[in-house]
Amino acid sequence: MRIVKLAIISAVVLFLVTYLFSLIIPSQIRISRAMNISVPNDSLRALVTDLRQWKQWNELTNNPDLTNQQYTQSEFSSDQLKVTSLPSTGDTLFTAWRQQKNAQVLASGFTWEGTGDQLVIQWYFDIKLHWYPWEKFGSIVFDKQMGPPMEKSLGNLKKLLEKNP
Repeated sequence: MRIVKLAIISAVVLFLVTYLFSLIIPSQIRISRAMNISVPNDSLRALVTDLRQWKQWNELTNNPDLTNQQYTQSEFSSDQLKVTSLPSTGDTLFTAWRQQKNAQVLASGFTWEGTGDQLVIQWYFDIKLHWYPWEKFGSIVFDKQMGPPMEKSLGNLKKLLEKNP
């Protein structure tokens, strides 16, 4: 009986310590990548704001694992993902990314600024986490999962635009 009590108390204490440690991890994280592009503002705006153009450069939507891909000017959809363009302001495009399997919605955006033909474009995802310790600890790897395809996409965008300004 003492061993059972010790096991239960140990499990409760371990859970509490894990939970308290997870409180250190923020409940909202941002994954962001940026790149310098040497093109006029209008050329960049045309390629980023029209979701039909994303199939030329965006690695997250132009993925062979996504079947039944459909592009419109303001929406991309597939069997696993739906991206919707939201009302934008100035040099910013806001989008909502919804995974079909768990209905989680991620806020994302593209902002670009600069003068003349020298622009900096930033792509970000804002992710809100629940209080669950496993979700907060799992968020530590989000940057490693999403960062490389974001970097590759921005590199594709840069090649495409600087080749055909």
